[in-house]
Amino acid sequence: MRRISLVIAALVLAIGIAAAPRHLASHTQSGQDFVHFEAAHVRPASMTPDGNRLLVVNTPDNRLAVFDLTGAAPARIAEIPVGLEPVAVSALDNNTAWVVNGISNDVSVVDLTAMHVVATIHVGAEPNDVVFAGSPTRAYVSVSLEDAIKVYDPATLAEVATVPVNAHKPRGLARNAAGTLVYASMLQGGNRTSVLPASLAAGNIPDDPNFPRTAGNKQGNPNYPNQDSPRPAVGAVIQYLDSGPSGAGWYDEYAGYWSDSVPYTQTEVDVAEINTSSNTVSRNFGQIGSTEFGVAVNPVDGKIAVVGMQARNNFRFEPKVRGYLVETRLSFVAAGNGFVTNRILNPHITYLNLSGLVINPGTQTERDSAIATPTGVAWAASGGRVYVTSLSTNKLAVIDPAGSGSTSEMKARIRTVAGPTGVVVDDTRGLIYVVGRFHNQLETFSSAHMDSVAVAAIGFDPTPDDIVNGRKFFYGGFTSSHGDQSCASCHVFGDTDNLPWDLGDPAGAYTPPPDPNPLGLKGFDPEKGPMTTQTLRGLTSTEPLHWRGDRADLSAFNPAFNSLLGHSTGALPDSEKAAFNAFVMPLAYPSNPNQYLNDSLTDAPSGQPSAERGRTFFMNENVDGQRCVDCHNLPAGTNRQMVAATSLGIDQDMKVPQLRNLYTKTGFTNAAGATKRASGYTNDGTIDHVFAFLQDPRFNFGPVQTADDTRRDVAAYLTSFDTGTAPAVGFQVTFNGSGNPTGVAQVDTLETVYAHNRCDVIAKGTVGGVARGWVYIGGDQWTSDVYAETNLTTAQLIALASSPATALTVTGVPKGSGVRMGVDRDRDGFRDRDEIEAGSDPADPASIPPAGVAALLRRAGEGIEMVKPNPASGPAEIVFSIARAGRIDVEVYDLLGRATRTVARGAWFTAGRHSVVWDGRRDGGRDAGTGVYFVRVRSDHGAWTRMVTMHR
Repeated sequence: MRRISLVIAALVLAIGIAAAPRHLASHTQSGQDFVHFEAAHVRPASMTPDGNRLLVVNTPDNRLAVFDLTGAAPARIAEIPVGLEPVAVSALDNNTAWVVNGISNDVSVVDLTAMHVVATIHVGAEPNDVVFAGSPTRAYVSVSLEDAIKVYDPATLAEVATVPVNAHKPRGLARNAAGTLVYASMLQGGNRTSVLPASLAAGNIPDDPNFPRTAGNKQGNPNYPNQDSPRPAVGAVIQYLDSGPSGAGWYDEYAGYWSDSVPYTQTEVDVAEINTSSNTVSRNFGQIGSTEFGVAVNPVDGKIAVVGMQARNNFRFEPKVRGYLVETRLSFVAAGNGFVTNRILNPHITYLNLSGLVINPGTQTERDSAIATPTGVAWAASGGRVYVTSLSTNKLAVIDPAGSGSTSEMKARIRTVAGPTGVVVDDTRGLIYVVGRFHNQLETFSSAHMDSVAVAAIGFDPTPDDIVNGRKFFYGGFTSSHGDQSCASCHVFGDTDNLPWDLGDPAGAYTPPPDPNPLGLKGFDPEKGPMTTQTLRGLTSTEPLHWRGDRADLSAFNPAFNSLLGHSTGALPDSEKAAFNAFVMPLAYPSNPNQYLNDSLTDAPSGQPSAERGRTFFMNENVDGQRCVDCHNLPAGTNRQMVAATSLGIDQDMKVPQLRNLYTKTGFTNAAGATKRASGYTNDGTIDHVFAFLQDPRFNFGPVQTADDTRRDVAAYLTSFDTGTAPAVGFQVTFNGSGNPTGVAQVDTLETVYAHNRCDVIAKGTVGGVARGWVYIGGDQWTSDVYAETNLTTAQLIALASSPATALTVTGVPKGSGVRMGVDRDRDGFRDRDEIEAGSDPADPASIPPAGVAALLRRAGEGIEMVKPNPASGPAEIVFSIARAGRIDVEVYDLLGRATRTVARGAWFTAGRHSVVWDGRRDGGRDAGTGVYFVRVRSDHGAWTRMVTMHR
């Protein structure tokens, strides 16, 4: 048996030697130095005014790529470190670019002559885009979580105005030719749908004539012995119509009129027009779609083009929307009278039969030509063509805007690089540039014949392979009936569309509760009623999933590829499902903007909301026989347990939900007047404020005289709830020679957060005309991208930035990513500047210094000395040396790059020789099986890998 194990190990070893370089050098195995934020492109590329350079964001590598356009094809001439996950770039002039950093919540001002950042502007939570307009010229920045467009003076970088918009998440920006108007598209403009509470809807919504409640799911419910079980008392999706059977008002799908019971109306602002003279909203345009992505203005007549999706959530039940959840649109808004024309981008698809029921599956021809998730839009200079990127089907749509009617005049559908997100038209050269997000590529087309001219890498992509490989199953239209739907249709960019959907199925099966049933659960009825779309961020360790907890884990959603998306071949095969899971499960939240940089919470005198007092109450005081934290466990805010319907006072069991994204759900009100959102809190979104939820009589907040103050404190804490990403992550401060005592204090705060193990800290800048990098290693010490250099103190580092020519930017980055982002970009163990000096490429893990030089750079005596015994059949000793004291991670990975065992995490070791022992087990305690494994020792200034064979 032992001989057989050794033979197997030898075979695996042969495979492992071939596979190891890709897993251990170019990409991470467990993503510990890469956090999967999936920031969404908005304006990923733009040209300088002279047309000689194309600026493209390298989102995963946190850089701006500069391409020269004067040759036959775009040639990359510079890569400039900016903030975390840049999503948009615009050129102020030929020498200056502004880059919007989605996770850093700021704008990097880039000198295109010196090729480095000279200033950082903190603009607010989750910015999306920037455009220059007005006289004098101003910069307009969309700040999504503040529902505002902020206006800056590009000369002084001072904010000169804030323009509130009556919608949620302003996204794309565009200006008219004169610069007198700026247009903003809204990611969550909505479609005037909302939810009628169960207290009003129960018993008042009829059976659907096409999908009545079937006998099969009425029987066998132990809650109703010997009788048919009624559907649960649930709410209903309603929609505001300008002209319904009883006039303007709220209607359910069956023409029931509800405006007498629903006091609010809903604004639908899909595009806002801003007058640049007054910096106020001059007009709003609605009924364009529920989710708007890009916006562009015809340079000839000022017509506005908007691309997006219209959700069909006003239809009740999953069978009615199967394979037809959203409609993909290109909309035009006339510059003069504001008349809106909505064009369907998939006129070739037949979704419904003559009875109005969905057709599934669609045809292969439909799938081959489908356009889906249209994120980017641009006009030709003549105004005679519109170009639209189709993220989910890897196409560029070429459209004649002069066509009439509701269908698009489609001239061509051009195959592009994977995941196209942005398009730039170069009329002078007769070229079109398309950015591909999935593989970080730039493709160039001839506008005359739409032939592909060239494909170039935007730059190095540190994204782990499993995330890259899984993206297509999340965004891909091919997973749907007609080729134009995907998980991203509702879970937009892995998050939410902020809409309620009733995806019940009257013909579905009743799921009984567990047996035994100590909690008194009811089980799951297939007619579950409206539920708001949940985010896919932060799912790890929150299972079971869904509001009702009716899915054990992410894999349990696999049947929805068929039942909801209408995938023609059913659920995904196991390999594709695993790839999908590998993309979704690491999705992370950005930081909560309601927290301070140092991780602290707001505090205030008694009588004013205090998140800090709210936290104390949440952690310590009983409200219903238990503390809040007893059910809403840290860190995610859920104990993952089910709560019986009787305990909740509703008609369905629910899971204790996580609390990490409550801060994103503000803006809905169910009071009389206008609301700009479709839903608020709880599973059906009918609660408008956290404070209102806390007024449930089952919660005891103490004496009546102070109870409401305490509720406001707890509400402030809940909307400041930690997302798992520290506020320091992404935060930047730039030094450029001018006195910046505030910046010095902010760097001190970043170092304190580092000491609390919540972030790493890096610095990027130019010294002596050379791009340099540093990573903070604690104890007021910074180590550089040149191994032999002496460490610097913080004061010494900042002193290097004596002028704009030597500007330096300090950035808080995710814990574990400091070495990669600061000094070893490609993770090959050699520092970036050392590689350049040695003639190798710091952005290519396969390119390393020559052997003799490499030995000097690695320093003799530093690294993994041995793993013994090797092969091992049990515990193995890992012997390593480090030249400098610091925190060390020691981890074991299997052949496929999956984390097997964490031996040490952030442990402090002095300089010298050390050893630790891998016990031969996996993290869960089971023995590691026969095969090849890789030991990685990572310090603040290097990483080393050694292979070990295990046989049992």
